[in-house]
Amino acid sequence: MVVALLILAAIVGLILFANWVLTNATLKPPKTPLFLSPRDMEIPYEEMDFQSEDGTRLRGWWLPAREPVGIAVLCHGYLMNRSEPLTVARGLWASGFHCLVFDFRASGRSEGVICTIGHKEAQDALAAVQWAAARAPELPIVAYGASMGGAAVIMAAAREPRIQAVVADSAYCRLNHAVDDWWDKALGKLAWLTKPTQWLGTLITKVPPKTVAPEAHISAITPRPVLIIHGTHDTLLKPYHAERLFAAAQEPKRLWWAQGSDHVQARFDHPDQFYSLVTHFFREAVAAKAQTANVSD
Repeated sequence: MVVALLILAAIVGLILFANWVLTNATLKPPKTPLFLSPRDMEIPYEEMDFQSEDGTRLRGWWLPAREPVGIAVLCHGYLMNRSEPLTVARGLWASGFHCLVFDFRASGRSEGVICTIGHKEAQDALAAVQWAAARAPELPIVAYGASMGGAAVIMAAAREPRIQAVVADSAYCRLNHAVDDWWDKALGKLAWLTKPTQWLGTLITKVPPKTVAPEAHISAITPRPVLIIHGTHDTLLKPYHAERLFAAAQEPKRLWWAQGSDHVQARFDHPDQFYSLVTHFFREAVAAKAQTANVSD
């Protein structure tokens, strides 16, 4: 009996240790090097940096448009950096948007060690908006985010009325569900063994994953428009995330299903539709803002 208990204790201890290693690796990931720059695309740019709410210094690129109609703040996904949304920025820059692309904390060349997968990244997005608003205060601001960046943008826009429109590409509805989906994809039937990662993560970040919930905040964005993009075959964040976000959002809202696409793959699988949709959505939003301002005057 004693031997059996010792073996059981050893197994439990091993599982908890493995979960601790997984949690640390998830929240303190290696920084992915930049892999694409505006220079590669022959777009003029400036190196810039700013501080997030807690003082973490973030770095990015400012892409000035020749005849600007607005400012687009673009936010990357988990394990990525400012290079990831640069192709989206190129399309928006060409259509008249100044673009700000930056590295979240603990990503790219920004400061920070811990990635909170959305919670403090929303604060980073807010700081980016504040920097952009100070740089060109006369222009309306829109925001695009992919995956974790999409979740951060939703939560930021709920707090920041200067964000006039939001595009959330492959965002999660609630972080605890996203974590479950990630481990399910990685481990299949063994995913239940990773359940302790959620409370271990709470010990590190001081924030329970279930409280990082874009679906709880998205309704506050109204009357500003929201566009949700999601792949019908997303295996990392299953399609129910988009369904729940769309259900929680208020009008004006739109949901575009990228047929056959996996996670953040709509721009590659359906480039003509994707880039046209995002550009026109943002152009319409800033035009509506301008019209409202003219009526008020």
